[in-house]
Formats: sequence, C-alpha cells, structure tokens
Amino acid sequence: MTARQAPALHCFVVLAAVLALGAGLLAAASPTTASGRPLPSYVKTRPKVRQMVTVTSQGWNTTRATLRAWQRPRGGRWHLVRGPFKVRIGYSGWVRGRLRRQSTGTTPAGNYALPRAFGSRPDPGSRLRYRRFDRNDFWPYEPRDAATYNIYQRHKAAGTHWRRGYRERLWSYRGQYRHAVVVGFNLPSGVHYSRARRQWVARNRADTSRGGGIFLHVTDGGATAGCVSMTMRRMRRLTRWLDPRKAPRVAMGPRGYVKRRL
Repeated sequence: MTARQAPALHCFVVLAAVLALGAGLLAAASPTTASGRPLPSYVKTRPKVRQMVTVTSQGWNTTRATLRAWQRPRGGRWHLVRGPFKVRIGYSGWVRGRLRRQSTGTTPAGNYALPRAFGSRPDPGSRLRYRRFDRNDFWPYEPRDAATYNIYQRHKAAGTHWRRGYRERLWSYRGQYRHAVVVGFNLPSGVHYSRARRQWVARNRADTSRGGGIFLHVTDGGATAGCVSMTMRRMRRLTRWLDPRKAPRVAMGPRGYVKRRL
C-alpha cells in the first residue's frame, strides 16, 4: 500500500468498527427477540389481554432486572410503549412461582394479573381500583390464619394474632408504597367481609406455604423481599397507564424462561 492509501484504509477500518459496535449496542437494547418477535408474543395469553409488563434478566441469580411495558390493539401486534428501565427484584433472585416459599426473598417468575393498586399517596389517576391506606391498614400472610392470608385488611381486629414477620403494617412502608400495584401471585378468591371477624376472608384460600404481598412499588434503592421496585416517577406513570379494560398482566423471570415457559 502507499502512504496515501494507509490513512484512508485506517479510517475505513475505524468506521467499520464503530458501525459494528453501534449495531451491537442496538441489538443489546432491542426489545425484540432474535427472530424479530416482541417478547410478549411468546407469552400465552388470551386475546383480551392488551397490556403487558415484562420484567426480565439474563439469569436466575440476580437482584436486578429490566422492565418494559407493552400494548396491542384488538387483533394487532405488541408494541413497546414504556421502557426499558432498570428495576430491583428479590434479594435471593428469581424462583419459579410454583416453587416459591415464604420468607425466602425470592421473586416468583411467572405470568400474573395486575388487578388493583394502592398507596400512601392520593390516587394518581389510576384506572385500576385504587385504595389509599392509612395507619391502620395491614397486609397479612400469617400461615396460622389461612382465612386472611394474602388479603388487604383495613384494620387489625381484636383477637387477631398475626405474628411479626408475617404481616405488613402498610404505614411502616409508606415510602416504598407511595404507589403500588398488586401482582396476582398466590391470591385467594371468593374474598368477602366477615361480620363475625370484622375482617376480609377468603372462601378459596391461598397456599400458606408460598408467601404473599408481591407488588410493583417504589424503590428504596436496594433489593426487595420479592417485589419489583422502581423509581417513584416511573411507578406513578405505570400506575396511571394500566387499564383494567385491557386485562393487564406481568410476565417476569429470566428472559429465556419467559420466552419458552410462560
């Protein structure tokens, strides 16, 4: 090569390397899979589900993940509407939802409904049913009291024996729960008010070995005890975006697990 050709060739090589690096970064940030399909298209859902939150990571043993929010029109394709942004999960990482056990600090990988919201702050404009809690509200997961297990309670009635570590006095977490969305993991059904107990109880009870109180909520900067946490601004926007008419769900876990198993 001549002296004149060398700089030109060098510039070409550098430009090619920069373009290759840029392509790699774009591929890494891409919300679609290698086949070009958006991740929610792999998740088994009914046609009525038109909003989905995905929370994914590369592996099981992590406390950090990436959240994206997706939407689709009736009969249409999924498209990204929010994210990606970083979130925190349980201090013991992921575990398959059916294998989760109480008090293990794991976040249950799976596909769950997002039925309602609550918080210490006023309703930010949520279309989900929203309840503002006060100093008297609790979320118990006391195995010795299966009837109230994993059910929001407006107060602790006389005679109730929820041990410390088996119930959350919501006011004690009013920073993290400024806004929160309930994840439909291990929720009971047939919940109704018992006049005799003066509490909400379930006809079809939750599994008292698997734990409860799994939410999307505001981060305190660290890993969670099983929830998914994010900044206040992002949590507020997500709470406002979720629409019960679109049957929103969250699919979460390692990316390969979400793609192949849910």
